[in-house]
Amino acid sequence: MSVDLGEKLTVVPAPRDERLVRDLADAGVPEGTVVGVYNHRLYAHYGTAEFTALARRLVHDAPVRLMVMDLFGQRSPERIRLDPSPERFRDELAALDRVTVASDGGDRVRYRQMLAGSHFGIAPFREGCPWSMSVIDCQGMALPVIAPRTGWLAEHIDDELLFDTPDEALSIASRLATDAEFYRVQAKRAYASTVDLAPDQVAARYLEALR
Repeated sequence: MSVDLGEKLTVVPAPRDERLVRDLADAGVPEGTVVGVYNHRLYAHYGTAEFTALARRLVHDAPVRLMVMDLFGQRSPERIRLDPSPERFRDELAALDRVTVASDGGDRVRYRQMLAGSHFGIAPFREGCPWSMSVIDCQGMALPVIAPRTGWLAEHIDDELLFDTPDEALSIASRLATDAEFYRVQAKRAYASTVDLAPDQVAARYLEALR
């Protein structure tokens, strides 16, 4: 037996944070050291082991540096006992050359500055990922985001930035770092992908769904 929810269920996405939107003209093409940002929670179930393995290859084989955001800071001993994986992965990543682990301290202005100082984002390896506000944050700042071909990411991210293997991820990151025209095109596409997530448009969709 199945239930037809055709006209009873509407999914309305979260709006982008307008504080994390910048003019494409301010983004530009990276010059000098290219920085990739990973701004996701470091839980094991987010696929952090896979990201850590990729990070080792990226900083060794591609012309990039990585900034990993520590979104938790100092957690309580009780929370660590429940799941120690964020601390373990944070320490592993911090020990890698050309990887910086940094925190915005919960300050959205600082968060924006950190994204603005980066050149591309890396999506989480969370299996069947249904949504990622951190991906939208990067794209609103005109940062191309490379992503594993899974879940919502495979539907939302530009196909040229999706990968199935670490080798493909390495190739895409290297191209973003060295091919100015490819980077410029992908920055525009990233920005455009969040335009219909402006708060007024999301609110209009929500109100329409209630009618």
